[in-house]
Amino acid sequence: MLIQKSLRATAFLAVAFLGGMAGAAMFRPEAPRASTVNPEHRLVATYGVGGVVTAGGDLWQYRPDKKRWLKLDESFALEGQASQVAPLPLPPANIRIFETFGFFVDTEDNCWLYDIENKKWEEIGAPPGE
Repeated sequence: MLIQKSLRATAFLAVAFLGGMAGAAMFRPEAPRASTVNPEHRLVATYGVGGVVTAGGDLWQYRPDKKRWLKLDESFALEGQASQVAPLPLPPANIRIFETFGFFVDTEDNCWLYDIENKKWEEIGAPPGE
């Protein structure tokens, strides 16, 4: 009888151990995979609804009505608005917050506004401290 209890206890421990190992293998987080995305096309910021900025400084807009991505100027053209958005005035890595296609805050807390009439970005500083 003592041998049977020992065998049952050993079998229970073996099953519990193997079950735990199987569960750990099934639910462990995956190791990060190397990105296959071209570094210039990596997404570094978002703006508005469906807008993204790439590491190369391109502004893209997802158009649900077309079910595809378009560069910002192409998206404006579909609305009958001619535009030519000037390149970003600094590297996208220096952008901290990008709210709309025409306004962002850089990593030094300076605000930038896009002047659509003159087709250029203007550094407008930051609100004064009190």
